[in-house]
Amino acid sequence: MRSARQVFYLAVFALWGSSAHAESSNGKQAGTGSDVCAYEPNSIVSDACVSYSSLDSINAALSQQLQAVTLHTDFFSHYRLNLYNKKCPFWTDESGTCGNIACAVNTIENEEDIPLSWRAEELGKLQGPKAEHPGKKLQKERAPQKPLQGQLGEDVGESCVVEYDDECDERDYCVPEDERATSKGDYVSLTDNPERFTGYSGPSSQQVWGAIYRENCFSKPAKNQESTSMPPSFGPKNPFQAQAANDLFSVMKEGSMQQGVKDAIANGLSMQPIDQLEFDQECVEKRVFHRVVSGMHASISTHLCYDFLNQTTGEWGPNAECFKSRVLDHPERISNLYFNYALLLRAVGKINKSLKDYTFCSADPSQNARTKMLVVALSDTVKSSGEIFDESIMFQSPDAIGLKEDFKQRFRNISRVMDCVGCDKCRLWGKLQTNGYGTALKILFEFDEKNPRNNPPLRRTELVALMNTLGKVSNSLSALQYFRSQIEESSSTPNVTNSAPKQNASEKSRPERPKLQTVSDAEDEADDYPNFNRRNDPDMSIMEIFREEFGLVYRVFRYIIGSWLAFPQKAWHIVKWEFVRFWHSFVGLQAGERGWSIYIPHRDEL
Repeated sequence: MRSARQVFYLAVFALWGSSAHAESSNGKQAGTGSDVCAYEPNSIVSDACVSYSSLDSINAALSQQLQAVTLHTDFFSHYRLNLYNKKCPFWTDESGTCGNIACAVNTIENEEDIPLSWRAEELGKLQGPKAEHPGKKLQKERAPQKPLQGQLGEDVGESCVVEYDDECDERDYCVPEDERATSKGDYVSLTDNPERFTGYSGPSSQQVWGAIYRENCFSKPAKNQESTSMPPSFGPKNPFQAQAANDLFSVMKEGSMQQGVKDAIANGLSMQPIDQLEFDQECVEKRVFHRVVSGMHASISTHLCYDFLNQTTGEWGPNAECFKSRVLDHPERISNLYFNYALLLRAVGKINKSLKDYTFCSADPSQNARTKMLVVALSDTVKSSGEIFDESIMFQSPDAIGLKEDFKQRFRNISRVMDCVGCDKCRLWGKLQTNGYGTALKILFEFDEKNPRNNPPLRRTELVALMNTLGKVSNSLSALQYFRSQIEESSSTPNVTNSAPKQNASEKSRPERPKLQTVSDAEDEADDYPNFNRRNDPDMSIMEIFREEFGLVYRVFRYIIGSWLAFPQKAWHIVKWEFVRFWHSFVGLQAGERGWSIYIPHRDEL
């Protein structure tokens, strides 16, 4: 039998739930579309410490600084990664390789074209403590946990250095790129390989995202370890308040289940499962993990829709329908996008002091000074934005150590999944952004602002990935504002009959593509088709008839000889036109219609 306290909470929640349900029904009847997000600009982003409107204001102030850092400095506009020499550790799918030219990556092959800050000698200078790799005999003689005898530092785990070259620190949240000068790696200009729509989709893409989201399935704690009380980090200090909060939590969950049953009966649908993340009172860490993955997916989808290939015109530009279906119709994805922005901002602000002492390019002091000035100015702006995200509330429960290790291992697996992406350009940006989020998590949960001496080393690839990932999410928020304004403008424009066809958002802001001249157009301009008509005048003299016939024969011979002389030029136009059609078909565009044809002439034309 329920206690009086539970009955009271159930009554209050029932009244609240019915009121909210009525308001939502009225809102739907009023015509509120699904493109309106279920949050207010001044509301606080859940699991963060800042509102949506505040993040928009911060992004407006930071966007120019981020572009200056990521696009106009050699250090942050280039990246080094193992793009082609790592095999997928989870499955083998040769058919998932993208053959579209848009999937290709332009790598830097010549040493002279590589910026000074990324050349081999610079990589060697920034490797930090060095140690000679021991042979098998020395490995057997030395302790398994200290095969390098502490040459890399007392706080660095050494067993993984010998066994796995890509996981050298137990505090890493993703598999790092090997920065050694002798390792296999590809230099890439990020500005020459922008993240955009490549056409990579289908079973291979779905398999990758399915594997990523499966990493979100954390193991449930044992029943004897489950607690019905609030975690120490979030629960009220007064035990009576804690009990009241737990009662309210149980009633809210029961009320949601009852409301779900009513809606299912009213609509004739099956019962929808309740999102356990909404009622998971003990695991903000798992919720954060899910939000990071979902926000990363939403950001990538936004980039692809904002730089979308129109296969009809062959032009790149925003695609409002793509964004609406992939992101805007899902308010939780937009919320997670803002959450990721807050998380990345907090990470950049937390390493403010470390950035002031960082050497970006020792070979070029002027470039090093300019890069440091831009980065420190950016970090100072973030630092002055106030409290954005509080990572100290996480991993505070009794099972925090095991949960943190599980959290870390699952995100490492996501970085490994990126080696399974069949599209080279998608793999490039997937590995970079996964590294960026992993670096942010590493900074948030492993760095100590008060005691920086024990902080793990921050690799240059991690720093570049962090800044570029922040820049990508910043661009996503700007694209979100653009798409909102375009969709609102198109929805507010009245439909007028017999008006010109409406252009989509991607066509309004871009100039009209010049029309490619066809072979038939060129022939119409160049052909001087003769007039073969005779003058049927009975009053013509014999001389006039002779001149008329002679002129007709002359025009015919001139046309025939001129056609033979013009044939090589027309053949060249045909070859060029067919090559363009073949190329458009090869890269996935719609091939245009032929401007020429071969047919047997009609008897009347002979």
